[in-house]
Amino acid sequence: MNKEEALVDTVFLEKLSCNGKNLDTFKKVLSELDFRPVVHPYIADNEMDMHSYFHKLVAEGFVRVAQYDEFLRDEEDEALYEAYFVDIHNELRERLEAKGGIKQLERLVFPVGQTVFTYRKASMSLGDVHMILMAFFAGMPIILTEDSDIDVLRSITKRKMGSETYTLNIYNAVDLLTMIAEKEESTFEKSDLVNIVKSIGERVHQSDIKQAWNRTHQSTVWKE
Repeated sequence: MNKEEALVDTVFLEKLSCNGKNLDTFKKVLSELDFRPVVHPYIADNEMDMHSYFHKLVAEGFVRVAQYDEFLRDEEDEALYEAYFVDIHNELRERLEAKGGIKQLERLVFPVGQTVFTYRKASMSLGDVHMILMAFFAGMPIILTEDSDIDVLRSITKRKMGSETYTLNIYNAVDLLTMIAEKEESTFEKSDLVNIVKSIGERVHQSDIKQAWNRTHQSTVWKE
């Protein structure tokens, strides 16, 4: 079966792999759902570059690093991408400011000689904006992330880019484990999924996973 490519961010990789300690779990979960993880080139160069286990996954061919020319065909596309990037980041900053929560963003100002493709600064959600834009430019239907801002970014980007027919699905690690629990046939047992939920710090969701499993596997529930 052909695997469907899914954009993956840094925190999702860190979480599901337990910071590289459970790479087999990361690979097995994504393989079970026929997802092939793809990483935005900016995120690969500026966020995941410090993780040796990321490089291992790339070397094995399990994770693919995208290239800009896959979704930016020419200089016009690049200019459009840059304009959208600044516009979307500004609106995200304004929304967070209006919300008044703990997370706030600085105004995006590029140093001389820097562009959206090279500028790097922590706690600015730059990788998030890059990832959502790649999804829209490339028409990729799946993002795997643990960042709550992605839903807001999807709304902003869809409105600004005028994309009415394109559908983007956003899932986190618990979502994927729930999907597996709901499969009639799986290489995972219920106990495997519950153990993974605990290992990634989502113990609060173990009941949800059990219930999802039980709904699909009613005939085996009596054995518990």
